[in-house]
Amino acid sequence: MRRQLALLDFALGSLRRRGQKSLALVLGLAFVVGLFASALFLTDALEREHALSADRMPDLTVQRLVAGRPALIDESVAAELRDIPAVRSVEPRVWGYYFFRALEANVTIVGVAPVESPDESLEVVLERGRLPRRDGEVAIGAALAELLGLRVGDELGVPIDGEVLFSDVVGTFGDASALRTADLVIATPAHARTLLGVPEGMATDLAIDLTTQDEAGVVTEHIDARLPGARVLDKRLLRRTYELTFDTRGGLLAAMLIPALAAFLLLAWERLTGLGDAERREIGVLKAVGFGTADVLAARMWESLAIAFSGAVLGVVAAYVYVFVFRAPGMANALLGWSAIHPPFALAPALDATQALSLVALVVVPFVAVSIVPAWRAAMIDPDRAMRGAS
Repeated sequence: MRRQLALLDFALGSLRRRGQKSLALVLGLAFVVGLFASALFLTDALEREHALSADRMPDLTVQRLVAGRPALIDESVAAELRDIPAVRSVEPRVWGYYFFRALEANVTIVGVAPVESPDESLEVVLERGRLPRRDGEVAIGAALAELLGLRVGDELGVPIDGEVLFSDVVGTFGDASALRTADLVIATPAHARTLLGVPEGMATDLAIDLTTQDEAGVVTEHIDARLPGARVLDKRLLRRTYELTFDTRGGLLAAMLIPALAAFLLLAWERLTGLGDAERREIGVLKAVGFGTADVLAARMWESLAIAFSGAVLGVVAAYVYVFVFRAPGMANALLGWSAIHPPFALAPALDATQALSLVALVVVPFVAVSIVPAWRAAMIDPDRAMRGAS
């Protein structure tokens, strides 16, 4: 152990003596690791966000389609579906999107029956104030409130039919999922109808709660038979779709970065194989004073490991800051889709230690591997020829 620690200390000293070369390799490795880590962190965080959103959806969602697009559905249809076996409840919902010019993005307005505090169906955490109890009141997500510069007690103006409808902001809320609070406005059902222009007796969709999720397929067949042309969304299938979508996009993004890794490894090979006169003389002196070939090889490998570890740590830290502090500008659009219209939101970190270690191994192991042959060639230098400056 003492021998290896001594060799490690010598290797670190050699890196300091060749500071510019070592720094170039560390920064290059950090850049490559940062690219791969950013793709991994962003994919995992988005998968977590959509998984949380999917878990809080009703077991089945029924939408009416007109010309292939969702349309309003008559609330009376709910009564026809409540007698289907395995259906526990059918709830007409009023919600929709409103384009805020101030944000250049859509916000989601949801009608919720008045409650004293958030219940299990909402699963939001009030940060200030309360939820709406009467028409003309709204509660908004904390992230959206920050974007709009609103606080509890302010008024939110929404232009409707040439006039501005003002709503009192009575509360702000947060959630484990950034997506749920980034664009959410909660209002009473009647006030949501006014804001969205939904007529009385009509709903955006029907939320169905099942006694057991395993009956989703059978219930869907019953709904198709009773409501031809309707679309039934299964919560489990939606979650699986989200996972496949982001896994595919994340994989494609990572595959596009492979040429960057290959180019760096080629550069590292060229830099590591090019021994200068000073390095040759140094190795010659070491072997002349008693260092064996194995010792020189070990010292060179310690140098490579030190560079690899430093670059990997620096790259992972840079990727974390890029994704979760600066919100991954540019790369986020590749996964969310450039056509998506949504307010900016801060992703919550969702880190998988196993995947992070696999990422480091994916980049670090090839780097160490390409350094083996140069290290062996350096260890095999004849000390007399090295000290004389011969190649």
